[in-house]
Amino acid sequence: MQKNNSLDLIGTEKQSILVLDDDNYSRKGLCKILFDLNWFSEIEELSSYNKLSREYDIIIINQNANWLKVISEIKKVNQMQKIIALLLVIKEQLISELLALNVNGIILKSSPIEQLIKCIEMSKENKGYFSEEISNLFMNLWANNKLIKNEKSLDLSDRETEVLQSICNQKTNDEIAKELFLSSSSVKKYRCNLLEKTKSKTSAGLILFAIKNGIYKI
Repeated sequence: MQKNNSLDLIGTEKQSILVLDDDNYSRKGLCKILFDLNWFSEIEELSSYNKLSREYDIIIINQNANWLKVISEIKKVNQMQKIIALLLVIKEQLISELLALNVNGIILKSSPIEQLIKCIEMSKENKGYFSEEISNLFMNLWANNKLIKNEKSLDLSDRETEVLQSICNQKTNDEIAKELFLSSSSVKKYRCNLLEKTKSKTSAGLILFAIKNGIYKI
């Protein structure tokens, strides 16, 4: 376990984070990156889910043979647990399964570190984030008509649709408020309404809903 006693995190209270990875070198390297960010009061690492005995603000999980089961088990204990999935290889079915489990972010391990940092930033605010390669996959799926619209699309207001499209563009509440001439509190209210209407638990779920229903095209 690593303790970071500095107090220079900007804008929010420091949180705890866990790196769950059976690859020793990968796990150690990621913990070093997280420690250098100075965003967390507590950084822990585990090689096995069986050793997990508590909750963390954010959990980063590296892909292995049973990680979908691990994520499912974690979500059963705490549906609101923030999880970032590190993907080795892009596979459509696997990404769909991760989205169904309501992970907060999906990052390809070969992506630049800046994308992982952005994903952590968004996860701290309970927002979804996908690496560029995964976003490109969505674009290709749409182009080939592999993403089919839901049979029953919800009746969203024009403003709700605008907010949803901005969420899909991975903008913060403040950025959405400035762009749509709204207050930050109004944006938060629209976001909550969208989560309730679409029965989504995270921004990742909202993005998936928007893509399936043709509200957002990448």
